[in-house]
Amino acid sequence: MRPILAISGLSKQFGGVTALAGVDLTVEEGEILGVVGPNGSGKTTLFNVVTGVHKPSGGTVLFRGRDITGLAPHAISRTGIGYTFQQAMAFAGLGVLENVQIAGEHARATGGASPWPTPQALLDFVGLSALAGEKAGVLPFGSLRLLGLALALATRPSLLLLDEPAAGLNDRETSALVGLVRQLPGHGITVCVIDHDMKLMQMLCRRLAVLDFGSKIADGPTEAVLADPKVLDVYLGGEL
Repeated sequence: MRPILAISGLSKQFGGVTALAGVDLTVEEGEILGVVGPNGSGKTTLFNVVTGVHKPSGGTVLFRGRDITGLAPHAISRTGIGYTFQQAMAFAGLGVLENVQIAGEHARATGGASPWPTPQALLDFVGLSALAGEKAGVLPFGSLRLLGLALALATRPSLLLLDEPAAGLNDRETSALVGLVRQLPGHGITVCVIDHDMKLMQMLCRRLAVLDFGSKIADGPTEAVLADPKVLDVYLGGEL
């Protein structure tokens, strides 16, 4: 079966700095794939190139067999790829429900289907229904993170890229996030996630890809990758 996302020879240079050096990576439909690596290894740049935030210097990105390399972010979003950034983002002056409604208006233009028939149903799913009338700008950090997830889901993606979704969350909030993300493949949404929390990645991902200095150095079952001496030396400092 053809992968939902196929990245081949992807490279990105910023001046004289090579952020991505010929990365090959596939994401299989229905999986939760983890992408890990030390700071500066190219993880966020990879997501930014896939979603059109940055133009690649070389290589190709295929989504469901279609070449989306170098398309604008809005065009890539309309193909069915959602993205949550490291920073929790929302329209601070608007209500929680209003934020989700606006994201849903964008999705209606794409024609994609949603597992959640209404914005309120989506808020119920992420656990924010009680805060529907609150302004986004006054939400506690954990709730703002969940709103970011709801906004991405409101665009009706079939592939969702999560960049450090648990950063800044406490243990209870992280556990709730894990429970939500685990449900997404059952709703027809494939997930690719970046995070530095190895316990989180072990809970979420059956497969990990590891980047270092812009190159992929490992890719395989999570436990095997975390036991790889090269990964231990390069990324984990010799121990978990």
